[in-house]
Amino acid sequence: MKHDTDIIIVGAGLVGSVMAAALGHAGFRVSVFDIAPRERELSSAHDGRASAIAESSVRVYHHVGVWDTLAPHAEPIRDIRVVDGFSRAIVHYDSRRIEDKPEKDRCFGYIIPNTAIKPALIRHAEATEGVTLHFESEILGIETDSGSVTVTLKDKTTHRAALLLAADGRFSKTREMVGIGVRRVTYDQTALVTVISHEKPHHGLALERFLPAGPFAALPMTDNRSGIVWTESHSMAAHMLKLSDSAFTEELAWRLGDEPGKVTLAAPRFSYPLGLLLADSYTVPRIALIGDAAHAIHPIAGQGVNLGYRDVAVLAELLGEARKLGFDPGDASILERYERRRRLDVLSMAAATDGLNRLFSNNVFPIRLARRLGMRVVERFSPVKRYFMLHAMGLTGDLPEMLKDAA
Repeated sequence: MKHDTDIIIVGAGLVGSVMAAALGHAGFRVSVFDIAPRERELSSAHDGRASAIAESSVRVYHHVGVWDTLAPHAEPIRDIRVVDGFSRAIVHYDSRRIEDKPEKDRCFGYIIPNTAIKPALIRHAEATEGVTLHFESEILGIETDSGSVTVTLKDKTTHRAALLLAADGRFSKTREMVGIGVRRVTYDQTALVTVISHEKPHHGLALERFLPAGPFAALPMTDNRSGIVWTESHSMAAHMLKLSDSAFTEELAWRLGDEPGKVTLAAPRFSYPLGLLLADSYTVPRIALIGDAAHAIHPIAGQGVNLGYRDVAVLAELLGEARKLGFDPGDASILERYERRRRLDVLSMAAATDGLNRLFSNNVFPIRLARRLGMRVVERFSPVKRYFMLHAMGLTGDLPEMLKDAA
């Protein structure tokens, strides 16, 4: 059957644009449709958010050829310090214990502001042979048959492909249109995000301090700055947003501790309600969900976008193999293998982040005692700590070839 393109991707965000570039490199014709104007997607307007890009995701960036563009904006995470409140219960992950890399390259990943990532990824996708991006393109209808999927845009044009990938986020209209349901968990938590400058260098330290309302994280950024992800109840978050800059900074500095010295706000404050979302299925005939359209988790471990990039790595591998063998990229067996390979990783990460949030976001004495004991066990036993280090880097489980390649 004749197709206008091989694969349609809905959404040109952090996951959709990388998926497009990976498929373009594999020789597919790819059309990406995004509802937003191109100028807005390329703008440097700050929304407070930065992404923790794990080592596995850096390998994805290397594979599609965009890492050299992002590297100047990336600050390495060389140490991770997890603290239960202000107690002595601390787990310290030191990148110097990563023995299979030269010492100067040892890190768990990088913190990169989304304002640097998204424009770079979009421009890179646009420059990739075989990839075409269409902005201000709203999809109003999706129809499938035995050999193709056809989308109808708001301007009445239609586009036919062998496969459609939905990468349009946790509020995916594509997912809704094709009838895939979701399971949601709503937390009484809001994430306050901003950027601070501080007097003393951070030395690549990522701090996660667990408080009764939720985790407080300071993530190392370039130019001696740190990204703040501060979890509070909805009501307390609303109160914090109303504080003056000086009062807000004072509250923030108390949670941060004395180590960074004097801190000042380096960006506006933003807030985002937190929740968990898992699609009932990642696929239906001729259609697959990737990234937040399939799964959106609590940011407690900074793994949200990294799960999406593991979707990219697995699906690009399966589709690349299919192309070499002359198979239909929308064949049901390929989609079944994709869902099977991704489901366990996603469910285990969702369960882990949900469980950690519930375990630490309270001050009940028996639970507090048990978690501090558990933290001491992790801190003292090197094999357990090493497993968690590799897990944070995204290098455990059934890795696709893209993630096995050393950067």
